Amino acid sequence: MRKNYGKLAALAVLIILAAAAFWLTRERHGDEDYDYAAAFESLDPASGAPLFRIADVAGHTEAELAVVLGPPWDCESSLYSRRCRYAPGSTEVVFIDGKADWLTVRSPGEVEFNASALTRIGLTEKKPDQTTAEELIWTGLSGLREVRAVSNGDGVQMLRIKVKS
Repeated sequence: MRKNYGKLAALAVLIILAAAAFWLTRERHGDEDYDYAAAFESLDPASGAPLFRIADVAGHTEAELAVVLGPPWDCESSLYSRRCRYAPGSTEVVFIDGKADWLTVRSPGEVEFNASALTRIGLTEKKPDQTTAEELIWTGLSGLREVRAVSNGDGVQMLRIKVKS
């Protein structure tokens, strides 16, 4: 009879551990019903469609961005900011004082290294304020502190946007 209690106790411990692992995984990764295919539909390199409109992202809260970009797939907090990563364009957003302040779009799709890069974030083409072989820089564009397109030699490698800070 004692052997049965030992086996039952071991089984109960395994069930509890499995439930805890499931709960921790769910907490870490969030809702697994997220439609990843839909999130990446706008990444058709030839489409040229905006990944998102910067006006819907810049200066907004994390909850507001979840509506526009979908839920973040990873976040980390530091003393003065919180950094989250989103699917559209492998976008990284740094929230300062609870607002989206620094954005990096690492995969804007096939974008020529010229003023048309602005259209990937829903802005109108405009001549850059500064131009180098590696960067195009706009300042004060649509109320943003700075928009920077970085070249990979063939096109745009990434877009960096500073909203306020």
